[in-house]
Amino acid sequence: MSSLAPLRHPAFRRLAASYALNELAFSFGTVSLAILVFARTGSALATTALFLASTFAPALLAPALTARLDRLPVRRALPALYAVETGVFGVLAATTGRFWLPLVLVLVLADGAAAIVGRALTRAAVAAVLKPAGDLAAGNKLLNVLFSLGYATGPALGGVVVAAAGVGASLAGTAAIFALMALTLAGARSLPGASGDTQRSWAERLRHGVAYVRGDGVVRRVLTAHGAALTFGAFATPVEVIYASQSLHGGPGAYGLLLAVWGAGTVLSSLALARLRAPAIALIPAAAALFGVGFLVMAVAPALAVALVGCVVGGAGNGVYYVSVVQALQERIADDMQARVMSLLESTTASAYGAGFIAGGAIAAAADARVTLAAAGVGVLLAAAAIVGVLRDGRRTGAALRPAAESAA
Repeated sequence: MSSLAPLRHPAFRRLAASYALNELAFSFGTVSLAILVFARTGSALATTALFLASTFAPALLAPALTARLDRLPVRRALPALYAVETGVFGVLAATTGRFWLPLVLVLVLADGAAAIVGRALTRAAVAAVLKPAGDLAAGNKLLNVLFSLGYATGPALGGVVVAAAGVGASLAGTAAIFALMALTLAGARSLPGASGDTQRSWAERLRHGVAYVRGDGVVRRVLTAHGAALTFGAFATPVEVIYASQSLHGGPGAYGLLLAVWGAGTVLSSLALARLRAPAIALIPAAAALFGVGFLVMAVAPALAVALVGCVVGGAGNGVYYVSVVQALQERIADDMQARVMSLLESTTASAYGAGFIAGGAIAAAADARVTLAAAGVGVLLAAAAIVGVLRDGRRTGAALRPAAESAA
């Protein structure tokens, strides 16, 4: 099967383009807002509140919103979400001169919820389009490459545009990207229809989705271990700038170089994964282990050069890890549950980042950046070991069930 086979499907081409632009615009806009909030308040606490409003708080709202919207055809639900994000960034761009932090946080929360639901619905739509043709694995790998490119380039582009044209222009540009995405998908007749039982209320659908995850031991334990891995991994986020300047005694460019090399490792491993033929669920613990080892190398690095090696290793694990989790879950869950389970995955991811950000900052305040990175590495490796345990339990359960099935036959 060709790695480019999913591009034969017109619906996938539109979904892939919108998914990549969604990550690019989200990263682009988040950097612009972080610069705006810090410039107007001079407060690290306000910047932290911005981060929590964009990830942690929306994660609590997204599953219910997904359960409501996945009753609609994709070509109605996704454009509506992107139209909301267009409006949010339009208002933010128009009010930069009359800055008021509470308004910014409320708008960012709305955007964060729309972004999480948009990613979940896109993943579910991709599964509906590609799974019948046997192209889902290749499609997820292509999405991962596009996501990695947006993840690596979005923050840099945001910083460049803010420096050249100002925060207002950057936020207006973000609104324009979302408007383009809404218009492109609104006219796509090939996108899937509504999923599952459209007669149930959103509350019933949400309860059904949660019960489905609880009832599948492998899905439940993979989500739990995934949340733990990302929580520990997020410890590093608030301390990287401190690590670059104080632990490594680097100049102003050291922090940017660390982020750039991490992003390069993510993109390169995504490209390699697109050609790799291996079961997704087997790649999860291996990728998480690379993720953790990268943090440990950074924790003990005596100089910037060694820290960059850790960034390459960690970034490589990062580029393989998440798409493997998505693929493993999508292969296991029923088609009509794709959107709801993907929303729970996206919400787990977002809330884990928020919790890890807070915990990492607290550890750094009590100790230092190296201790925080070491804690991140050890925690991610423990989560990788837990995932290995999940795989062993799944194989034992399958082996126990096969004799019974053969006897019945």
